[in-house]
Amino acid sequence: MQPSETSPKLSEIIRAFESGDIERANTLFEAAGGDQFAFQNGFDPLGQVLAVMPSDHWRRNEAAFCSWVVYLCKLGQAARASGHLNDPGLEFEKTVRFTIVELLVAIHLGDPIDAADIERWIYLERTLPISDPLTSGLYYNAMLAILVRMGRLSEARSFGARAIFAFKAAQHAHLEHFIHLHLADLSINEGHLRRGRRHLYSAKTCLEKSGEAHGNEEQLGEIISLVLDYETGNFAHIPARGTELRTSLIEGDSWAEIFNQLARITTLSLYFTAGRQAALSELAEFQVGYAQRHGRHSDVLALLEIEIDRLDHSLGGAEQAIARLDPDNLRGPIGSILLGGITAALGRQNAALTHVAGPRAALNATLAEAAQLSGQARRRTIQQAFLLAVRESHVAPFVENRETLSGLASQLTASGFVRGHMQTGRMVRKVFRTVEHSYWVPERLRNLGLTHKQLRVLTALQSGATNKEIGRLLGLSEATVKFHLTKLYRATGVRKRGELIEITMGI
Repeated sequence: MQPSETSPKLSEIIRAFESGDIERANTLFEAAGGDQFAFQNGFDPLGQVLAVMPSDHWRRNEAAFCSWVVYLCKLGQAARASGHLNDPGLEFEKTVRFTIVELLVAIHLGDPIDAADIERWIYLERTLPISDPLTSGLYYNAMLAILVRMGRLSEARSFGARAIFAFKAAQHAHLEHFIHLHLADLSINEGHLRRGRRHLYSAKTCLEKSGEAHGNEEQLGEIISLVLDYETGNFAHIPARGTELRTSLIEGDSWAEIFNQLARITTLSLYFTAGRQAALSELAEFQVGYAQRHGRHSDVLALLEIEIDRLDHSLGGAEQAIARLDPDNLRGPIGSILLGGITAALGRQNAALTHVAGPRAALNATLAEAAQLSGQARRRTIQQAFLLAVRESHVAPFVENRETLSGLASQLTASGFVRGHMQTGRMVRKVFRTVEHSYWVPERLRNLGLTHKQLRVLTALQSGATNKEIGRLLGLSEATVKFHLTKLYRATGVRKRGELIEITMGI
């Protein structure tokens, strides 16, 4: 949003501060937006004004304080901004403007949210100025992000709708575009991919309409687009963008959920295309970046490391690792989805899990059920999963539960299940093709002539599983497991299980 013709010019405000006429400078600054200066004039002009303010002016003037804190968050210094909120030297009387800035800092930090704070912030809606839709929109925006982190998703969506209405009333398409990004991410996590695409399209339209760009807006939209790619099984290109996009979140706009989301799709895409070590190395970089941007380590990223263990069938010690994490930090959609899959693999129920309703949850539940079955019962349940997936074109849940599909490719792609159903048939073939390419074989093992099927057996063997357990995990008969082990012994020149594990561990 551009300032109106009657708003004070930037040069007037700067001259007033430089001349020492602080009272006039404050009046002009308030007339130009005050605490909303950046949203009405841009962050570069705000930076120019802040540069000429007295160094401690923010302690005496609420509008200057709010602008300074928002500016710090924009620069990726949310931890520093949080320290200012608790500064004992603040001399102004705090109003609703201070509380909204407090909310905006909470978004950027990613700290656990106290239930009492949530209720206090929800009550704040009653005190919002009716004639100021921009303030209302900023409040609804913050509550949307915070409620998503708390796992209160239906409430979050309601606040998102109110934020869109408020920003439309304020004629602020630039801020409206952020709401559509939030809602796109939420929709995708629930598995409503088509709804997510619509919100992403609306976000791009709003950004173009606004004609504004203050930082990494395009990169934020690209991240949501890549999440859609990942969910539909197109992930080979994602790792190449991970580093640049991570940097854009560290240096520009970010919130905990989108940082975790980018880490999830980048790390898992690397796991499927380059193996465990590459994925863990990238995950470590994301953890460092998260701490730099949000002032603490991410429990969701710690959980993501356990998810890699689940994919590798090596969950020994997982329960102890989960117990060290703060459950309040895992209430959001990503933490809940990851934790649900891990606890299911452990054969445990977690009553503290936030239920993320939607197509993805239903699909994951069906695949988890199929994993406990065998023979025709497993095949029929997998068919049900495909019927759930075809509407939204889900592929990622199948790849993340790929062992459940073991041995079913030829049965399903050539069966009456897909005959006469073109869309379902395409879906089934794409899933099995993607799963086939999701098994990365290290170069050393490839040189020995090992296939991804032997690698799967070897990975399960390294977790300490017996032949019978390996067969159950991979959907193979015990005889087939023995056949693959014989191939592994011959390829590596060893004769015993212990020697095979020792010579291949760490490859």
